[in-house]
Amino acid sequence: MAVITKKDEKIEAVINTFSEIPSPDAFVEKFTELYPKDFAKVEKNYRDHERKTKPGKPHPMPEPVQYLKNALNVWIKANK
Repeated sequence: MAVITKKDEKIEAVINTFSEIPSPDAFVEKFTELYPKDFAKVEKNYRDHERKTKPGKPHPMPEPVQYLKNALNVWIKANK
């Protein structure tokens, strides 16, 4: 199950609020402003991974801010 539904559409909507491709930090800030519920879902999913992972073991999900930055990078590479 996807953490953010319609992720590509939402990323594109956020990018369209800028005149050019934003910096990752500006993108994260605008995304959390426009889609606070989706960001809350990312944070919740991250906390769930943290809770379920045994001590000393890493889990595959990056921190919420890094998750959004990665999503931006993937979108940029796919839409060049």
